[in-house]
Order: sequence, then structure tokens, then C-alpha cells
Amino acid sequence: MMSVKIGMIGAGGIARSHHLPNLLKLGNVELVAVANRTAQSGYEAAKRFGFRKVYETWHDVVDDPEVDAVFICTPPYLHAKASLYALQKKKHVFCQARMAMDLQQAKQMLDADEKLSLTTMLCPAPHYMTVRPYVLQLIRDGLIGEVRHIAVSHPASTFLNANQPLHWRQRRDLQGINALDVGIMGEVLIRWFGPLAHVQSMGTTWVRCRLPDAEGRTEAELPDSVMVIGRFESGSQLTALFSGAVKGGRSQMAIHGSEGTITCFPTGSIVIVNTGEGDERVEVPEDMQGRWTVEQDFIDAIRHGRKGSPSFRDGVQYMAFTHSVITEIN
Repeated sequence: MMSVKIGMIGAGGIARSHHLPNLLKLGNVELVAVANRTAQSGYEAAKRFGFRKVYETWHDVVDDPEVDAVFICTPPYLHAKASLYALQKKKHVFCQARMAMDLQQAKQMLDADEKLSLTTMLCPAPHYMTVRPYVLQLIRDGLIGEVRHIAVSHPASTFLNANQPLHWRQRRDLQGINALDVGIMGEVLIRWFGPLAHVQSMGTTWVRCRLPDAEGRTEAELPDSVMVIGRFESGSQLTALFSGAVKGGRSQMAIHGSEGTITCFPTGSIVIVNTGEGDERVEVPEDMQGRWTVEQDFIDAIRHGRKGSPSFRDGVQYMAFTHSVITEIN
């Protein structure tokens, strides 16, 4: 089995909690090089996870001749630039969600990807991952009849405190068009129910001017709340609320059909089924639960010479959804 040598651009957040620990569990995978936001944090990541080299710039990680594959785990502002450069240097690419700053960048990434036989993959949304196989099987079995309406509610308090400094997820120079959970849920919705044929949306920014962040920025450039209505190509309807400025509530997705409703949640293994006789809480059987196998999936795709999943083409689809939503707001 060939060894895959990894270079990592950005080693915070999900890289530390998921990607790096899981890569270390795999056989014949070597952590070669890392570049983080500061040299000091890069050295800390190297000490903790065993990278042999620490670079001051992300270009140096890609340029390292030992590196076979690059993990890009920065905010979206660097996703396209680093991906395109890595592909140019003939390196396999794993890119963190959201795919890019905007739809145009996502299409550039896909265009470069399709000209090469290198492995590329996007990080999948963890939302509803555990219940997905079971819920989709219930739908295929006809438990709720024809799927007619999907209702998503994702309330959060991330931006609720007006006395907190500007959050980096409110900055267009770091996030592009990627507001709230719109893109990440776009991937989930399209994966489960197929493409959308029509989208309308409305957004609100409750607190536009905030205390300065570390770089002195104060203006919230992305909405605090987004409401979406739409229609899937299959004919099913969509209503969705994404908010970072409310207190209380629970994120959930309700799938309404002609014969019943299934309600599920972003985390956990419980679903609620109602086919006309009241709610029934169901624990998804372990053998029907989806698992986080992201890092193994990427390495396996490299070893088998194929594209990973979600693919860059999948990413363009959910970036198109995000584009439609944000364009309506603007």
C-alpha cells in the first residue's frame, strides 16, 4: 500500500478536532508539512500532531516535493487560490467546506479539476450525517408517501450579542457569499432531494455596526438571518430559516409527505416519525447510522485513482444554491 504524504494549510478548528486525529489513525499516511495563520501556531500543530516541517507560507507547503496531497482548512478566502495552485503543482486536493468565495471561483476550481486525473474532494457537511441512510431508506420504502415539502429551521445565537466584536463569519473578505448555514445545508438538501429549480430569499442584518475585530473591522457584511423558499426539480417545496441572531429553538429538518412526516436533527441518532397516529421517537439502528469516514474516503480515493465525494462538481451545485439565495437578498 502506497504511503500518502500530507501537507496542511490551516491547522485550527476542524483540522485539529477531526482531520488530523483521524489521519493519524490511518496506515501509510504521513504528516509532512504545515503552515498556519502564524508560525507559532504552526509549530504548536507540528508538536501536537507530528508534522516534520513548518512553513511560514502556504505556497511552501504545496511546493514541498515530498507532499502528495494538500488539505486546505482555512476560511473560504483561500480555498480557490490554494486549490488551483496545488492542482497546478500536481497535488491531490482536499478542500474544507464551503467550497469557494463565490460561484465563479467554484467553477474555476471545477474546470481545473476536470482537466486532471488528480483526486479532489470537498469536506462533507456533518449535518444530519448520522441519520441520513436511515431516513432516506424510510423515504424509499414509501413510509411517508410522496415527499411534498421540506422545512428546515436552523436558529442560533452566534451573532446575538450586539456587544461582541465582529465575527469573522460576517466578513465578505473572508467568507465571500457564504452566509450562515446556507451553503452547508445546500449540500445536504441537494444530496438528499436533488437540485432546486427555483429559489427566493430574504435576509436581515439586525446589528450592522459592531465592536472592532482584531483587524479593526466593524461592519457586518453578511446577513444575520436568511429565509428561503424554493422548489426542487422533483416538485417538492422548500422553506428554510437560517439565523445567527435568535435565542432558543432547535435546528431540525422536517420532511412532509402525503402519508406522514419525518423530523430529524443535525446531530444525534433520533428521528421523529408521524404517520397520523402521533409522534414516535425512533433510535436509528447502529447498522443504519452514517459515520464520519471523511479522511479515509479521501485517502482511499487517492489510492484508487478516482475523485472523492463530495466532488468539486457537487460543490458547484451547492455554491449555485448559495449564489441564488444571496443574489436575491442583494
